[in-house]
Formats: sequence, structure tokens, C-alpha cells
Amino acid sequence: MIAGNFLAVTAVVSVASIASASAQMLGMGTGKQGFFTYSAGAAIARAASDNGLGMRIQPFGGTSAYVPAVNANEVEFGLANELETRYAVTGAVIYKGKPQPNVRAVSVLTPLRSALFVRKDSGIDTLKDLKGKRVPTQYSSQRVLDLLVQGTLANAGLSYADIKPVPVPHVGRGADDFAAGKSDAFNFALGAGKVTETDAKVGGIRALPFDPSPEAFERVRKFVPVAYAERLRAGQFVGVSESTWVMAYDYLVLTNSRMPEDAVYKLTRILHRNKAALVSGFKPLGSFNPARMAKNMDPVQYHAGAIRYYKEIGAWPPK
Repeated sequence: MIAGNFLAVTAVVSVASIASASAQMLGMGTGKQGFFTYSAGAAIARAASDNGLGMRIQPFGGTSAYVPAVNANEVEFGLANELETRYAVTGAVIYKGKPQPNVRAVSVLTPLRSALFVRKDSGIDTLKDLKGKRVPTQYSSQRVLDLLVQGTLANAGLSYADIKPVPVPHVGRGADDFAAGKSDAFNFALGAGKVTETDAKVGGIRALPFDPSPEAFERVRKFVPVAYAERLRAGQFVGVSESTWVMAYDYLVLTNSRMPEDAVYKLTRILHRNKAALVSGFKPLGSFNPARMAKNMDPVQYHAGAIRYYKEIGAWPPK
């Protein structure tokens, strides 16, 4: 099924050897247009291609579709958050019984800040105010997002029993349903194009603030153990009109264990040396930190090609 989906969206031929890896156009798995991963992946692909490593994005319905494709080497690279990557590698929770043991990390890309957004004139001012409201859930093609929404609600002491669930396949549909009046909130990554589009459609949105207290975060980490809080300044993103705490977690650049070492080494070096180009392609990548590309993410392993570069610059083993 995954292979069929992949062939439907790309004519890229999988890498067969180290020699062909540098000559062929490599794939970067992303979500659909408007998703954070689509824009971030496009910026990476352009920077890679401009520096001698041909790459193009390969859009899928969501990470639950293309992480297995990366594992199977049907698409050479992909973007996914740390939580989903952990579950994929270990075959746990959303990947229970379906481990993806060949997935390897290339780099920490950037913190991804997410929030539940509401209309700015809705009268919903806090996460607690979502009690009894319609909230997107399930995310059949982005299954990890169901955990993220549950964690966000738990921050305010709420659960699915306290809301009216609105099942959606992915965040794009969640945003569209919200704009159409079918739900009272939608979950999305701050800085994504779809957030700006939705803001314009409904006449203004606001991100509901997160409680950064230890007690509140203890509830969050039952669902999102890799989460942390980040404070955004007013105007930093669409939907943030005042200083606001949000949930954050790291997004990663992924590949698979069968990728030739030289190709992964080259991409790692390109990422490390070309932050300005990445930001030019997608402004939210301004949070990419070249000094923080490698970190301990056990049980997630880094690819040998990435490790080789990190050793060269003194960034391995991670501190």
C-alpha cells in the first residue's frame, strides 16, 4: 500500500549504490501543501540541490504514510517529530506490531511549536474553555497527532470525555473543517502556511495558551514524553497577538539504514553550513540551530553518514 502511494506521487528511483546516490534525484517525504513539513522539506530540498545533492519533495497524506516509506527505502529522506520516530523505531503505541527498525536520524531540524487555535472572537480564551466544544481528533493519516491533541487537552486537565470529538484524517482537514464551521478549534504547527490561510478565511484566529507549570506538564508528558514549553513573543507567528506559552517538540530529518553513507554525510554537511538558505526558503526554520543537530535520542539511532560529519566538527558524541 505504501509502495503504491509512493509510486503515485513520485517518479524518483530509489538509490542503489553510493555512486548513484550522488547522481540521482533523492526524495524528501513531507505532508501536503500547507503543512509545516511541506514548506520545511521544500527549503531543505532546494538547499541540497543548490549544493550538489539533487533532491525533491515527495508529498504524502501525513507522516504515518511516509515514515514507513522511509524505513523501506522507498523514499530516501523524510521529516517527522521525535515522538513519532521513537514509536516507529520501537514498534510502540501508534506503530504497535509494526516496528520500523531501519529508520535513522540525520539531524534535529527545529522545535515545532503546536497549538489549538480558535477564532479570535469566539469567547474561548483558555484550553479549559474547550470543555463541551468540537475539537478535531483521530488523525488517521497522522496518528501521532491524536496523542498531541490529548496531551494539549491534558495540560488543562481535560480529556476526550470533556469535548465533542470530530474525527479527521489529517491537520489540513481539521483546519478546513474549522474554517467551514464544523469545529470550534483546530490543531496545527505555528508558522505553517495553512494557519495563515485559515486566519484569513475566518477573520482572525488565536493560539490558546499552554500552562508551563510542572504540574500541568506532568499531565502532558503522559501523552507526549518529549514535549517542552516555549514562550513566544507577540507577533512572532500568526495567531499569537501577545506573549504566549505553547507546547514544543523537536522535528527531525530522517533517512534509513540502507542509504549510502556519502549521501547522508553530504546532506548533514549542507544543513550545517546553510542555515541562511534554509531560512530564506521557509522563515520558521530560523529556529534551526546548527550547533544542536545531534542529541541523544536513544533508542533512535543516527545514520553512520551523519555521525561521520558530526565527528569531523566535534559534535559527536552528543553532549
